[in-house]
Amino acid sequence: AADAATNSAMIGAGGALLSSDRRLKKNIKRIGTHVLGIGLYTWDYLWGQPFSGVMADEVEQVMPEAIVMHPSGFKMVNYTMLGLM
Repeated sequence: AADAATNSAMIGAGGALLSSDRRLKKNIKRIGTHVLGIGLYTWDYLWGQPFSGVMADEVEQVMPEAIVMHPSGFKMVNYTMLGLM
């Protein structure tokens, strides 16, 4: 189920991993552009938590090595690799 547990943030030697799968988000608004040409957004997670960052599907197109599949089947982004953490 898409819930707060799915939004696990994992920080370790590999960097900061955050759930960035578009399927977990609502009220998505583009607020800018990352240097890689992908969008920067604000959104609310389905469980109501506001956040800002990137969309995993866009990151996967330009830097697939920054994507990690969570055991839930949702994609996570290594924000450290994008210079965002």
